[in-house]
Amino acid sequence: MASGFIGLTAGEANALVVNVGGQNYDVTIFTGTYNGNTSKFETAANGGAMPWWGNQQAAVDFAAAVNIGLGMPNPGTRGGYLADAIDSNLLFLSTTFYFPLFSGTITSSEYAGSPASYIFAVAALVAPSSAPSPLPIFGAAAAFGASRQLRKRIKRSGHSLPSTYGL
Repeated sequence: MASGFIGLTAGEANALVVNVGGQNYDVTIFTGTYNGNTSKFETAANGGAMPWWGNQQAAVDFAAAVNIGLGMPNPGTRGGYLADAIDSNLLFLSTTFYFPLFSGTITSSEYAGSPASYIFAVAALVAPSSAPSPLPIFGAAAAFGASRQLRKRIKRSGHSLPSTYGL
């Protein structure tokens, strides 16, 4: 299920970060044909760039999350196609896209062997932030404080540590 729009990534007009199913994805578009880009038409686990491939509901969820965040670059005021399957004859590509007149998603089929280029959406999982947590900083501060207290206690005792080397 789509959680919705998060925001545009800095410096990129054609990139969008969305949250779908509790995961953040960087969604972009590319122009091309199915036959010229077959490697992209798979899930990331299978070497592709379409996490919704093979799952029409996931394509609908992504389309709802993306909405018009990437504009409407395809003819007929359509957003980037989120292709989710190709038929058993390898002829037609099932695509989901945002069509603002209906305020939702529409599924249609485009001829997969067409020489005409379309604008398709692709997505990459955004890695979790690797910002340092405050815990190591607090640990270092505690160790420094403990060593300072130990030094003060040794100085106050007036005893020096005996040397095993007789120096």
